[in-house]
Amino acid sequence: MILSDNVRGAMLAVCAFGIFSVADTIVKYETQFLPVPAVTAMVTGAAALFIALYAVLKGQGRTLVPATPAFTLGRGALLASETAIIYYAFSAIPLADVYVLTFLTPIFVSVIAIAFLGERPSPLVAVGIVLGFIGVLVAFRPGAMAFGAGHFAAAGSALIFAITLVMIRIAPPRESDLALVISPMVILALGSGMVTLMTTGFPAISTGELALILVAGFCLFAGNLLIVRAYRIGAASFLAPFQYCLIFWGALNGWLVFGASVELFTWIGAAVIVAAGLMVLQADRASV
Repeated sequence: MILSDNVRGAMLAVCAFGIFSVADTIVKYETQFLPVPAVTAMVTGAAALFIALYAVLKGQGRTLVPATPAFTLGRGALLASETAIIYYAFSAIPLADVYVLTFLTPIFVSVIAIAFLGERPSPLVAVGIVLGFIGVLVAFRPGAMAFGAGHFAAAGSALIFAITLVMIRIAPPRESDLALVISPMVILALGSGMVTLMTTGFPAISTGELALILVAGFCLFAGNLLIVRAYRIGAASFLAPFQYCLIFWGALNGWLVFGASVELFTWIGAAVIVAAGLMVLQADRASV
């Protein structure tokens, strides 16, 4: 069976968000004991090293240098700021609350893609996007939570992340995936590293903490590589709803690491999200 570009992109996106969730969980865990800027610098620095090593081993070291510096570094700066903001959110509020607000990203992506890229999703895709967000609301019932700085940070990161995803669709063809991936990691590692040196300084870390930081860095590397490839081959408005799969990863990691129980409403919302994803995939098959 030959899969369409949209379906292949969706499969890559689901894997990417699962990998991102592992990194998010590690960051939240580490920021209980270490300053947020220090964790950010170490994790993104590790990710940049993994990207560079991957490029060298593949004989693609030259592709790390942006072919279109203004575009790639501009997107990198946006994504770096988004990562810093969401890491603050992870340290300030529960993981579930962050995910509820970052699930605004698919809505933002679809609106931006329609308004600026001229994409015209079918009515079935549009319904799937809205239904997926309703599923998130059912699962986490965010109306009960009081908004603070962490919540506003999570919402702001959703908008910035949406912009960076749409930018992948308009990235110049000659720009490499690796340049798009490494730029934000280097920018954020340098920026947060400077903040750390000017404030708390880098703390001494144990072997276990170093191992977790390396795992998180590898997850950032792998997740970003997959998500860039996904948005290169699939339509942004089609891929957007698949970010909702984070509800599964978030519930699983929250239970495994923080002992957070999974409530009935979470599973009901998850069922709605699955239905939304299937609806979007059906719309793609119908258009082939």
